[in-house]
Amino acid sequence: MWIGGKPASGRSGKTVEVFNPSTEELVGRVPEANPEDIDEAVRSSHEAFKAWRETPAAERAAVMMKLVSAVRANIDDIGRVLTTEQGKPFPQAKGEINGFCSVIEFYAQEARRIHGMVLQSDLRDKFVYVLRQPMGVIAAIPPWNDPLHLLSRMIGPAFAAGCTAVAKPSSDTPLATLLMAKIATEAGFPAGVLNVVTGPGGRTGDALVRHPLIRKAAITGSVEGGKQVMRAAADAIKRVTLELGGQCPCIVWHDADIDKAVDAITFQAFRGCGQVCNRVNRVYVHEKVYDVVTRRIAELASRIVAGDGFKEGVDIGPLVNKKQLEWVSGQVEKAVAQGAKVLAGGKRIGDKGCFYAPTVLAGCTQDMEVMREETFGPVLAFMKVGDDLGQAFDLANDTVFGLSAYFFSRDARNCYLAAQRMEAGSIWINDIHGSFVQAPYGGMKQSGIGREQGSVAIDDYLEWKTVYQEMSYESRGARLCVHPK
Repeated sequence: MWIGGKPASGRSGKTVEVFNPSTEELVGRVPEANPEDIDEAVRSSHEAFKAWRETPAAERAAVMMKLVSAVRANIDDIGRVLTTEQGKPFPQAKGEINGFCSVIEFYAQEARRIHGMVLQSDLRDKFVYVLRQPMGVIAAIPPWNDPLHLLSRMIGPAFAAGCTAVAKPSSDTPLATLLMAKIATEAGFPAGVLNVVTGPGGRTGDALVRHPLIRKAAITGSVEGGKQVMRAAADAIKRVTLELGGQCPCIVWHDADIDKAVDAITFQAFRGCGQVCNRVNRVYVHEKVYDVVTRRIAELASRIVAGDGFKEGVDIGPLVNKKQLEWVSGQVEKAVAQGAKVLAGGKRIGDKGCFYAPTVLAGCTQDMEVMREETFGPVLAFMKVGDDLGQAFDLANDTVFGLSAYFFSRDARNCYLAAQRMEAGSIWINDIHGSFVQAPYGGMKQSGIGREQGSVAIDDYLEWKTVYQEMSYESRGARLCVHPK
């Protein structure tokens, strides 16, 4: 682990094994933190907070920019570790690290823009103003699919606000986070501002969130993981930011630009081997263009190359572990048994590694598991719809999730209706690309609480403090509060 600016081996002696999902080889072991380890990490961050919160914003920003420079200087080393433990192609791993740097850089700039308020007083000689102050130590719990980029969305605004953090990476991908924490210390981050503990989420993560000195918990993960964090935080009324599951819908209307829709949907459905929270999971296509859209996307999906992330020409890596491979395979098998037709993929690739072929399923129905539960794999499900656009919106919204949604049409009125009626925290219309760091990101319904990214994310790491100050030096004498009869 990484506690107080140096490595920590853990007191329990227990370890968690880390495997390369491309080769299934053991690539490392990390400690399983026990309560004493977690207490040490949190108290280290709590002590660091006392000085970090008093550090001028410009100085905090300078330290954050040193981290950005150091991470970029070590991008190949970090990228190799990330590809080894997560499986994504090496160029994409470096792309994720650049994303980490962009987020930290943005919040370094935002640190100097935090401001309070001065209000008009109702009384003479009374001065009333509002301070915004960092809340303390936060628990940051990123997932395994983009462990560094998504960690930056938590620690970026936290550090800018003046908070310190204890990170608990996924047991599947802890190594890159540990390396990054070491690099941060070497770059000048004060000891304890960022600590890292490792271990299973159900035990280590729960104990971290419940620690009495943790003031806020931020997690990106599954709905069940978010619920567990929320329960743990509820006992002490702690603030949470939850960015959870997706099962994101896309509607392709009859007047859409088919070329653009096909390319954009294919990209968003299969990037990261489909292990992306805001990927396109299910597509509702107007019957007039259904056949051409499904056929063309199936053709593109069949060309996607899955393989070891260190090999040239690989487009996507493996699923993160065998459990995820079994879940994805099971969803496809159930859909086919219920009448779905496989247009591409539909099977595991090889007998070694957690590779699954990019899969396109046609003829799906709303009651299928692949249409209702988050797949988190390279599977895209299609359903045909008729002329009733309102019904298409209803189908898209018929879910407990509400993270992202997508819509393709040349009709400006239809696009406006999609923006108004599709229930999601982010909506892409007529193209799909990455979210912008300056734009708030998060979900509705069971897809989460709060927002990451943008200047608004800092609000979740700040407390509001209203101050009433007497400005007169004249004594008013003793006063008694007497209620009128």
